Amino acid sequence: MAKDEIILREVLRYINVPYHAADATLKQEILTAYGEIESMARIREVYGLFNIEPKEDLIVFQEINFQIESADLAKVVKNCNQLYVMAVTIGSEIDKRISGTQQTDMMKALIYNACANVLIEQACDHVEEEIMKNIKEGQYLTMRYSPGYGDVPLTVQTEILNFLDATRKAGITTTKAGMLIPLKSVTAFIGLSSIKEKRHKGCESCLIQDKCIYRKRGEKCGS
Repeated sequence: MAKDEIILREVLRYINVPYHAADATLKQEILTAYGEIESMARIREVYGLFNIEPKEDLIVFQEINFQIESADLAKVVKNCNQLYVMAVTIGSEIDKRISGTQQTDMMKALIYNACANVLIEQACDHVEEEIMKNIKEGQYLTMRYSPGYGDVPLTVQTEILNFLDATRKAGITTTKAGMLIPLKSVTAFIGLSSIKEKRHKGCESCLIQDKCIYRKRGEKCGS
């Protein structure tokens, strides 16, 4: 699947328009908006690998004084003794563009917002691509899991930014409630497992399929 088609399908999914129902004018508007968002993005990323001890409803980080109470995340990393933690942002200018456009054209603002969502996901995929370069034969990644999913509270994001030094390195901060600033920012966990995990991704819609270490092994990372 071509990159433009992947972008179109993802943006249309965010704005709740079926691909077959989108006319040529809307598709071109989306691609133009995506180009604008991509050109103003200032992508910054930081990640690290940490030793962990997963328990029934707790993940204990061994090198730092940190633990996460989460039965859901514990299930994801139950076969892992190491965990990648990432923080990624596409910058504050995009927040300003979306907010400013909301005052004059809500539909265009909606498209900008959807494009930004796709771009931040691509930025996270790029971090996974970098991580994949470091994994060895017999090692596998779990699905990417972010605070706010399941029972992982958003408030853990403050501590994540602290131990990743992500405010200094990537310019990401949090509100008291744990919301990230810039808004189009993500923190996430990816476990490093000795067992092939179900990752819920398909090669057809993956933007790093040509660089994927799983495909080079003749395997797929998805279920």
